[in-house]
Amino acid sequence: MLPTVIASIGFLIAVASFIGGFRMIRMTDHEAESLMHRANGFITIGFYLLLAVMYLVGEFSLLALFLWILGFLIHLAKIPLVRYGYAVRYGGYFGALLLITWLTIIFTHLPE
Repeated sequence: MLPTVIASIGFLIAVASFIGGFRMIRMTDHEAESLMHRANGFITIGFYLLLAVMYLVGEFSLLALFLWILGFLIHLAKIPLVRYGYAVRYGGYFGALLLITWLTIIFTHLPE
């Protein structure tokens, strides 16, 4: 039950971060929006890592470890994308990809 609650809250925060990212692209002068987007991102990554550890402690396999690391690398790939100025062009795709990782990796591999 606890992993489902953590995953659901993480997904909601990921959706809020996705929406906040789109708002930041249009309104770059709002520092509070930027701070909230970053905070949501860090919280999302924290929930992701917590769920990964919970899953891998319960059922360890190399394939599962590879998939959790791949999902984490997808999350990390967004940081240089934004820093090098490609967020306007590709940010929406990566944001949607992060939501898909939450739906596929996390909700299909929840620890019991």
